[in-house]
Amino acid sequence: MAPEVIKGDGYGRRADIWSVGCTVVEMLTAVHPWPGMDNTWTAIFHIAKASSGPPIPEGITEVIEDFLSRCFQLDPRKRPTSTELLQHPFVAETPPET
Repeated sequence: MAPEVIKGDGYGRRADIWSVGCTVVEMLTAVHPWPGMDNTWTAIFHIAKASSGPPIPEGITEVIEDFLSRCFQLDPRKRPTSTELLQHPFVAETPPET
């Protein structure tokens, strides 16, 4: 859940961008974005008080790191729109066939 939603500051489409970032982290690592916080309420409290987004997983490409960093901007106005995310190299570039 995006920080602004937890804080009750409202919900907008950019909250979904935060959720996309969380989903990508889970797909890459098979672990939720805040490992070690298995209690939902602990995670919610942490997200509401955090001064940064979740830790970016180690061992990922710079392109994926940039994608996640954009998704996890605390200020929702600084997060990309869905159209902008679709143009990001992580999504837009097709990997070579193997």
